[in-house]
Amino acid sequence: MFRMSKEETLQKIKQVEAQIRTMKEEAERERESTLRNARREALELTEQFQEQAEARYREIVSAAEAQIESEREKLLAAAREDAARMTGQGKANVDRAVDLVLGKFRGAIRA
Repeated sequence: MFRMSKEETLQKIKQVEAQIRTMKEEAERERESTLRNARREALELTEQFQEQAEARYREIVSAAEAQIESEREKLLAAAREDAARMTGQGKANVDRAVDLVLGKFRGAIRA
């Protein structure tokens, strides 16, 4: 059976401790690097989703504006038609009123 001296045992323990320390330092560096990468990726995704949301918002607003403009034009066209019809009716009523007034005036003159 092989036996180590105290000095060899202490030396071996120191080596193992140094290896463990090196492994811990490497694990810490890797953890920090992973965290940095995850934060960067999260920021990039957040920016990407923000851009997508803004683009979708612009699409929705644009579609709504187009629909509003279309409805506005329909309402204006209907209002113009109503105004033209009312103007025609008003002219016909004025012509009848003039005829009625002239008729009464003529009747008054003849009487």
